[in-house]
Amino acid sequence: MSKKGGGFLLGAVIGGAAAAVTALLLAPESGKELRDKLGKQVDDLMDAASDYTDIAKEKGEDLTDLAKEKAEEFGKQAENLAQSLKNKAGDVYEDVEDAVDTVKEDGADFADRFRKNSEETAEAVEETVEDIVIDVQDTVADAKETAKEGAAEAADVVEEAKDEAEEVEIPTEEFDETVEELKEKFEENNPEV
Repeated sequence: MSKKGGGFLLGAVIGGAAAAVTALLLAPESGKELRDKLGKQVDDLMDAASDYTDIAKEKGEDLTDLAKEKAEEFGKQAENLAQSLKNKAGDVYEDVEDAVDTVKEDGADFADRFRKNSEETAEAVEETVEDIVIDVQDTVADAKETAKEGAAEAADVVEEAKDEAEEVEIPTEEFDETVEELKEKFEENNPEV
């Protein structure tokens, strides 16, 4: 709509300005009423252009705020995941350190205890890895949901902008009548053309 509506609006403003200039140059003194009418139509077209600009500006700000909000949510989700991974990796490291310390302290039952501690450590590592996988899956699901919500909210803002833009009135019928009046006056004042 922006290219079509913008092109039409620009054409209407340029056409209105050209018609106004032509009317001012060619209309006889009795054309003051016609010139006033053209001036009013140019004002109406400028008001419509201003309305379109206000709508675009407002909806652009809404979309910018929405994008910032969703980016902040993504950042928090990533930060939470990183902290969770860091904590779990620290836990695994501590478990391994404890196992090594235990083996060092108990030299007599070294083989048996090392095997036992190794199994416990392996189980702890496996559980931690499973927890990490679950955390990553949950975070990915949350991120998808956040993106989905953002897209839905953005679609609502765009739809509101379309609705508001459609409500802006452009006085084209009155403009066409004035152009016809201008042509008639021109032909009346310049019969040789």
